[in-house]
Amino acid sequence: SSNVVLTNPDMLHVGILPSHERWADFLHRLEYVVVDEMHTLRGIFGTHVAMILRRLRRIADLYGSNPTFVFGSATIGNPEELASALCGLDVHVIDDDSSPVGEQTVALWNPPLTDLDSNRRRSSLVESTDLFLDLVRRDVHTIAFARSRKATELMYRWARERLPTTERDRVAPYRGGYLPEQRRRIEARLFSGQLAGIVATNALELGIDVGGLDAALLTSFPGTISAFRQQAGRAGRGTDESLVALVAGEDALDQYFMTHPAELFTRPPEAAVINPENPLVAEAHAACAANELPLTIEDREILGTAIEEAANRLVQAGHLKLKEGRLYWARRQKPAPQVNIRTSGGAAFVIVGPEGAIGTLDEERAFRDGHEGAVYLHEGETFVVDAMDTRLREIRVTPKMVDYYTQPKSEKLLEVIESEARGRIGPIGHHYGTVRVETHVVGYQKRKLGSREVLDTVYLDLPPTVFETEGIWFTIPEQVLIDADIDPMAVPGALHAAEHAGIALMPLMAICDRWDIGGLSTPWHPQVGGATIFIYEAYPGGAGISPVAFRAGRDHLEATVEAVRSCPCHSGCPSCVQSPKCGNGNDPLDKAAAIRLLDTILT
Repeated sequence: SSNVVLTNPDMLHVGILPSHERWADFLHRLEYVVVDEMHTLRGIFGTHVAMILRRLRRIADLYGSNPTFVFGSATIGNPEELASALCGLDVHVIDDDSSPVGEQTVALWNPPLTDLDSNRRRSSLVESTDLFLDLVRRDVHTIAFARSRKATELMYRWARERLPTTERDRVAPYRGGYLPEQRRRIEARLFSGQLAGIVATNALELGIDVGGLDAALLTSFPGTISAFRQQAGRAGRGTDESLVALVAGEDALDQYFMTHPAELFTRPPEAAVINPENPLVAEAHAACAANELPLTIEDREILGTAIEEAANRLVQAGHLKLKEGRLYWARRQKPAPQVNIRTSGGAAFVIVGPEGAIGTLDEERAFRDGHEGAVYLHEGETFVVDAMDTRLREIRVTPKMVDYYTQPKSEKLLEVIESEARGRIGPIGHHYGTVRVETHVVGYQKRKLGSREVLDTVYLDLPPTVFETEGIWFTIPEQVLIDADIDPMAVPGALHAAEHAGIALMPLMAICDRWDIGGLSTPWHPQVGGATIFIYEAYPGGAGISPVAFRAGRDHLEATVEAVRSCPCHSGCPSCVQSPKCGNGNDPLDKAAAIRLLDTILT
C-alpha cells in the first residue's frame, strides 16, 4: 500500500519480482523508477542490474503500468549510452549541476623513494596509516579508502595497535564480505559520530552522506577518475571545507597521475560499460523471468535478443518446459536466490571460523585468496585457511598471528574461440573477440610483511577454473621483434612487460579496475602462429570492457609506452611493468625491450 518504496537491486531481484503478485497494486500504480549512483552500475554488476530493470518493465507491463526511469550520477562519462543500456529505452540527458560545493584542498602525496636503483617507494599503506593516525589524533574525522579487503584490514590493525587503549574504539574497518549485522553495527557508529576514523574499501564510496567527515585519504588511485571524485566527495559534504589526500602507490597508473596531475582535474569521467549480451547473465535472468511469468517470443522486445538463445539452452538442460507456446520454469527451487548479481560465476564460498561464519568470498576470489594455507584478514584479526571444501563451498579458517602474507602462483592457458573484429596498429594485428581462459592455482609464496622477502613456496593440488570471456589481443610478426632488436631469449620478458603495462593503463580507456582484467603473453601461440599479447576480462561472458579497449587501440599503446619510458627505474618496477597480481611472480620482465617493441609498433 506504500506510495514510495526505497530498495536496492538485490531486493528487487530476489524479493519483489519473484513475489510480484503480493505487489500487484503497487506495480499497477508504478510511475517512476529512480536509480541513483548510475556510475556504479558497470561491468558484471551493471549487466545484472540491466536485466533486473528489464524484468521490472516486463512485470509492470503485466499490471498495466509503463514507468518512467530516472537515473542520477555526478560522475559518468556516457550518461545517455549507459542509461539506455540499463533500461532498454531511449533517454534524455539533463546535465545541469546545482549541488552545493565547499572549498576542498587536494594533496597528491607520493611516498618517498626507499631505493633509487629499483625505484621502490615506501608503502602507500604505511604512509596512509601514518596520515590517518595523525588526523584521528587531531580529531579530524577521516575516512581512509583502501583498494582491497586485505589492505583495509591491515591499515585498521596497524592503526588500532598504535592508538591508546582508550582510543581504539574510535576507529573501525568497513568492507564487503562482512555479515549484514556486522556492517549495520559499524554503520550505526559511523552515522552517530562515535567513530573519528574509518578504513573502508569502495563499499563506502557511494553517495552516502555520512555526515561530519572532514578528510578523505585515498590509499592509491582508486582505478578511475569517476571513483576518485566519488571518494574525494565523501569529505566536506555540503559547503564545509575539506581535505583530500591521494597517497600514490607504486602502480603505473598512480605514478602516471603523480607526473600528470592536471589529468586528475581536467580529464572527463570515463565511459561506463555493460554487456547485456553476456550469455551467462542472460541465462540466469531468463530463468528468473520464466519463474515470474512464463516466457513468450514477444519478451525479446523488453528482455533483449540474448534471452532467446539463453532460454533455448535452459530448455535443453531441462530447466524450462514448453507448453502451448510458453516457457515455464520446471524446477521446484526458485532461481533468483541462486543468482549472485555481483558476479557471473557460481555461488559464493562461506568463510567459517571456530565460532561460525565470518564472511564470504566470491568464486573468482576463492581459489586465489581462500586456498589451503592462505592468510585471510577479518576485522583486524589474522586467520590461516585450514581447508577449502569445493562441494560445500566452505573455506575453514583458524585464528593465527603470522608475520607473512601469501601470494598465489598460477599457470594459464588461453584459446581463441572467435575473432569478432580485427584491424592493424602499424605492423601488428589487433583483434577483439571471445576467448577461453583456463587458470590453475598451482601454489603460493609466503612473503614477509614489510620486506616482501620470499620465505617459502608451497605447491597445491587444486582444480583449474575455466571460463569463456571477451578480450583483445595483439599479434606480433617475427619481423617486428627483429626490427626492435629483441634477442630471441629476451622476447618473453619484452612481451610480459608490455602486457603488464597495458593492463595497468587500461583504466584510462574505460571504467574498469586492473583486477577486472587479466592477461597472457607468449612468444608462440599455436592458433596465431607467433608472438601474442592477450588482455581479457576476468568475468565469464565479459562485462563490455573489451569493445572499448579495442576502439582505444593506438591511444592505449601510446599511453602505455609513455608510462614505461617516463619511469626512472632501470630494469622495471611496480610503477611501470611489475604487477601485484602476476601469477608468475613478475618473471621474466624486460623493460628496455618492451619500450623498443612498443616504439617499433608505433613508429
